[in-house]
Formats: sequence, structure tokens, C-alpha cells
Amino acid sequence: MANKASKFIANETIFQNSLRTAKTEEEVKGAYTQFFGIKYNTSDRNDLYTQQVLFEFKYEKNLKNLKVLATVLAQTLYYVRRLKFGGDADKPISPTLCIADKNEAVFTETALWKEFYCNNDYDWDLAPSNPDEKLCKALADTEQLRNLHVYSISNATECRIFTEQLQKKLLGETTFAFADKKVINETNFEEVFEYWNNIFGDSVRNGFKTSRYFVSDIQDGNTLYLPKESRAIFRVGQAGEMKEKKILPQDYEHFWELYEKVSDMNVIRAILAKIDRLTDETMRRFHGEFFTPLKFAKKALDYIEKTIGNNWWQSGNYRLWDMAAGTGNLEYNLPQDALKYCYLSTLYKEDVEHLDKLFPDANVFQYDYLNDDIGNVFADKNTLPFGITWKLPEQLRNDLKNPDINWIILINPPFATAQTAGTTGKSKEGVSDTQVRKKMHHVELGKFSEELFAQFLYRIHYEFENKKTYLGLFSTLKYINAESSQKFRNQIFNYIFEKGFVFSSANFQGTKANNAFPVGFLFWNLFENQKLENQRIKTDVFNGYVEKIGTKQLKSVPKQNFLGKWFIRPKNTIVFPPFSSAVNVRTDFKENRKVADGYLATIMCRGNDFQNQNYTAFLSGPLIAHDGVSVTPENFEQAMVVHAARRIPKATWLNDRDQFMAPNKELSAEFMTDCAVWNLFAGSNQTAALRDVEYEGKIYQIHNHFFPFTVAEIKKWTIADNDIALQIATAKNTFVSEYLKKQTLSNEAKELLNAGKEVYKFYFANMNKLRTPKFKIETWDAGWWQIRMALNEQNLAEELLTTLKDKHNLLKTNILPQLSEYGII
Repeated sequence: MANKASKFIANETIFQNSLRTAKTEEEVKGAYTQFFGIKYNTSDRNDLYTQQVLFEFKYEKNLKNLKVLATVLAQTLYYVRRLKFGGDADKPISPTLCIADKNEAVFTETALWKEFYCNNDYDWDLAPSNPDEKLCKALADTEQLRNLHVYSISNATECRIFTEQLQKKLLGETTFAFADKKVINETNFEEVFEYWNNIFGDSVRNGFKTSRYFVSDIQDGNTLYLPKESRAIFRVGQAGEMKEKKILPQDYEHFWELYEKVSDMNVIRAILAKIDRLTDETMRRFHGEFFTPLKFAKKALDYIEKTIGNNWWQSGNYRLWDMAAGTGNLEYNLPQDALKYCYLSTLYKEDVEHLDKLFPDANVFQYDYLNDDIGNVFADKNTLPFGITWKLPEQLRNDLKNPDINWIILINPPFATAQTAGTTGKSKEGVSDTQVRKKMHHVELGKFSEELFAQFLYRIHYEFENKKTYLGLFSTLKYINAESSQKFRNQIFNYIFEKGFVFSSANFQGTKANNAFPVGFLFWNLFENQKLENQRIKTDVFNGYVEKIGTKQLKSVPKQNFLGKWFIRPKNTIVFPPFSSAVNVRTDFKENRKVADGYLATIMCRGNDFQNQNYTAFLSGPLIAHDGVSVTPENFEQAMVVHAARRIPKATWLNDRDQFMAPNKELSAEFMTDCAVWNLFAGSNQTAALRDVEYEGKIYQIHNHFFPFTVAEIKKWTIADNDIALQIATAKNTFVSEYLKKQTLSNEAKELLNAGKEVYKFYFANMNKLRTPKFKIETWDAGWWQIRMALNEQNLAEELLTTLKDKHNLLKTNILPQLSEYGII
């Protein structure tokens, strides 16, 4: 040990130098792990874990600042809490916490902070990197934090004391009273059982399920252990039969040094009621495209309790109904005592059988909510004929009639549309239409009635009219902000928002991260009404680890305020060759496409939300699809704003369904010009010039009206193609070059145009080196797409193009905040 210690001290200078030259938090961590010989263990997303010390590293934080130290300690306590109440089942709570950056370090005993990490008053949903401000302030106010010694690593004496102390702690040589153990509860017992079963399963497996021995063992005072005889006596079975098993002392003591026994019989009863889920078809609930991830289903139950109170079922006045229960993921984490107040209905018999096994105390039945009993539900309640038949269970019908019962609807209806899918969310013949959909068509609710989840909401609206009802809904956000749902919001869905959260659809099995969109769990009060556009619908945002990373306000705005409605759309009257891409004209397309008088280009702007961002472009002809709008001198500046607004903001899963809005005030001339200049060099500017295009028996010359420079300027440049030089001699300025002459440009727009001019000059000077026919370049006014592609193919003008890209991004940085200021995003 002495030799090891000497070597250890001799290397302190290397340790100090490693920290001194560290440039990132990871390099600080690397210096510690290398010097102290620590193996990386970050499986619970903490910086570094050992059984003796839990580390939290920063780069350069000034830990001598009390507020800073309190914030970093708060982050560390989030990890401690995970170890105690969840997290890795085999990890004990480290008795020491070490907080360090490149300059300083702090030790503290974990036990000192137990009153904080066990306190449920703080917001533990937040990501550890953004801890609850109340927790940070509470820690900063404590005497024990003020008394912590902050070691200065650059000081040789301080560094030596610190490294010696940390080495002792890592080797377990420093001991103090620390008896805090991990908790076993209804939430984490499956992980704990798996760990327990790995250790003891082979020893107890005989006659009874191992899970029954587990429940016996975790109860305080229920198992007698005789270490000298390596024997454990378990009380198992309904009659409390005593079973004796051989258990090695080192195994038994190891497990129960890690966990504390359960003394709360309510917890034992809840675990016992769920215990069969550990061995019967447990994996089934994890599979399927539309099955709600359990971690978010559990969080939904937390939000319900935050709204209507803890243990809402205990009053006996509430009933919960999930009309699309499937395999029961939404209810999986409900306490056993709540299940007898739950109705779970699902379309398929095999799901009913599964739910019966999983929730024996719940009221489970097979039912098609979009087709069964529709005539009864939508009939005049005062004129129902005598002897009417129902598929709904009698007990449920009686509860629905009882005015003293409050309802919770907890549901994740399928995301599919009725045109292509049945109620499972997968295409099935014979269920492409539903009885509810017919009712919705009858009252002219339009295209939104094709959405299956909208059909569920429509029946719920009628079934629970005038009942005290809460709706907990997992779904997309279409019903809040989509243009297609405007009538539905006006006529049906105008309830009071209570609480909710959103998360990425990528958390659903079978979905792709690059096509992700927000899924919301929103909790609504159905017995009070208010237009959604008059409410502040503020939701929490969770990442894939169910950590709160922010908030998002969902806006419900009348469609007349959408950006697409602000944009003037001139009438198309002139037949013109249709385009399928920048330079590809579909001469074989028989259905005529038309453009407006004064035509300059076509702007493709499908939809009005971020999910359609990629369907935004300029082309020099109408589109094969019906998504194009003619750009003319009258709507040119509007078109510039629309294109830039839809292309500049970065699309993410979180804003995927956000709508682009009409400006909330008059736009400045500089802003509109900035948008125009940025658009000229955007990849989605696919305007082009084409010669002699034959379409429907006529020959068309397709001009690029977006060419940015005047003929007078071009005549001063070197032109390496004789045909092009001859054309320029008689050419006339384009619309955009004339437009730019009249505008006052911002500095960023000037710099971008100047960088663009250098690229264009290089292009003309090197035309003899380019495969111009490949990109259909035959005229002087070639489009930006044609020029850029021709240069890139030969790897020419790379530095000029890089400079242009940098200037393009600078102008984007100037435009982006103004899009928010004008209320467009």
C-alpha cells in the first residue's frame, strides 16, 4: 500500500498539468479517471459512478461561488435520488459525492443531503442539468454547504490533501455512518425483482414461483435468515407456508445491505397484486407501433393525480374508462386498489384475454367504440325505444347514469385515418369507415372526420355530455392547431385545459427519429367550456428519459390568421409547361397547368406547418402537383417572406406541427429585401432558364426572372462562352435585378450579394470548363440551381462557395429573430 501511495503522490504533478490544459468537461473527467484508475460507469447518465464516490464534473464553474456550488450539488442530488428510488438495481448509493472542475474540487457526504433528495416538494421531473431553482436556493441557504471546503487544485498542498483523501474514499478506507439504502416500491419492483432473481432464483425455484419468495423476502420481519447455517426461512403461499432454502450469507447480506425492507403493507399489497405480471406475458405490452411507452404512461398518471388529487380512486366516486386499452400500457402502473374502478375495452378478443390476466380486478370487455351502440348514444335520450339492446356492459351503463360519479377517460386512440386504417392503426378491410364517421359527415365536420382519434373524441363528446368528466388524451396535436380541425374545435372541442406534456413520437416503437413529431398527453376538463384560442395551453416538454427539458405553448389560432391565408394567390389563367423539378419539364403531362398574368415563378408551399417545410421551393413553372402559387410583381414581396419564413427556422420534432402565422404588424422594407436576397442563394431556389421547351404543340422560352445581377454588370465580366456572350449583348434586365436596384440593402444582404457576385463572375469566366448541357444551360440567365450544380460537379469555386455559404448563414441569423418579432413563428 505504501509503494502504491508513493507512486500516487509522485504523479500529482501530472494530474495538475492534465487539469490545467483541459479544454472541456470530458477532459477534466479523463484526468480524474486516468489518475485515480477509475473505470467509466455512466449507465444512469451521471458523469462518473463508483460504489464509494459519485462524481459530477464541470469544466470551469468557480465552485467557490455559493450559488454555483448549490446548482451543481442540486444536479448531483438528482442522480442520488435515481439511485435510491429507481435507476440501476445493483448500484448502492455512494456514501461520498465529489464535485470538481479543472480548478477546484469539493467532497461532501451523501447523508448530509438526504432531507433534500427524499423531499417530494421539488420538481424531480426536470433534467438534472436544469435542476429545480427551489432546490438550488434551499441548498444555498444551508450552513453545511457554506461550510464545505473547496480545494484549489492548482495549489500543491491543497491538491495533495485532496488527492490523498479521494484515494482513501475510493479504496473504502474512510468510513462514517451511512445507512441510507435503496427503496423498493410499486414503481421499481420489477427491476429489483430481476436483480433479486438473478442472485437467489436458482436457490428458491421449487413449487412456488420465484416472485412469491421475492415478495416474502422484501417484507420487513417476514423472512428469518440464519447466517451460520446459510439458511433462509420464507413465508409463502396463501396459507403462509414456511419454506426453508439454502442461501449463502455473502449473497444475502450483499442484497440487504443495498436495499431496505418494505414495512408499508399498502406497498406490499400493490406489489403482490401485480406480481403475476412478472411471469405471464410481460413482454407483450412492449411491442406494437401504437402502444404507449410505459414510462410516459406512468408520467400521465402523475399528471392526473396532480390535477384531481392523489389516490383519486379511494373516494369511490371516480370511474376510469380506456376505450382503446389494447394491451393495457396506460393502466399498467395504476395501483391495484384503483383497478376495480376501471373499465378497459378493446377491439380484439386476444387483447381482452391478455387484459383479463393482467388486470383481474378491472372491468374488461370487448367493444368497438366507433361502431357499437352508435344509434343508442346519438339518439334523443328522451325518445329511446323500450327494450333497446346494448353491447355496453350493464354495470357501465348504470355508472354512466349515476350523477354522483366522476369520470376519467384515459386513452391513446390510433393515429391513423379511417380511409386507410382500422381501429388498430393498421390497414384492415371492412373497417375503413365507421358509424361515428358517418355521424361526423352528417354535421359537415369535413376532412378531420377521417382521423380515427377525432372519431373517438366525437363520440366521447356525446357520451359524456353534462357529466363531470376529465379526458386524458395521448395524441398528435392536430386537434389544437391544424387547419383541418377548425370546424371540430368550433363545434365540439372547446374544453378547459388542465395540465399536460409533450414528447417525441420517436419514443414509440416503429417510428423513426428523422420523421418525429410531437405527441401530447393533455388533460382536459370536459364539463367546462372555453374556446381553445382563448386559453393558454402551456405544456411541459420531456426528452426520451422522461426528463423535463422545457415548456411549450400550444396555440390554437383561427385559420384566417395563417401565413398561407395572408399570401395573395392570383388566379391562374395561362397554360404553361409543368415542372417536376428544377429543370425537368413534364411534356407528357396531359392535364393542363396554368400560371397567372405577369408570371415570374411558382412557389411551392404545401400546408401551413413545419412538417411541410421541405415542400417549399421556387421553380420556373407550375407544378405537377396542385401545391404551387404563381409569383407575380404584385405578390413578389409576400412570396419572398413566405419562402424565407418556411425555410429559415430549423424544423424539429417539437415544432413539427406548429403553424406559420400571418405577420402581426407591417413588415419593414429592409426585412422583405433581406428575405429576397437570402432566397436567391437558397438551395430551394430552383428557378431556371430553359430554351425551346415544347409543350402541347407550342414552343416556350422559359426565363429566369430571379437572376440577381444587371446586364450592365455582366458585360464587364469575362465570359468564356461565345454564345452566351452574344446573348448578353442584347439581353434585358430581369425582374429581380431591377427590384434590387431600387432597394436599400442591409449590410448582411450587401455582403451576401457581393459574395454571390464573385461566384457568378467565376462561373461566366469558366463556362468552357463546365458540362453545361448536363444542366440544360443554354441561356445567359441560368438559374442558381443550374450554376451551383455545374460548379460543384467539377469541384470548382469551392472557396468562393464556402464564403457565400457563410454570408448566407449570417443573413439568416439576421432574419430569424425578426420572424418571431413579427409573429410569423
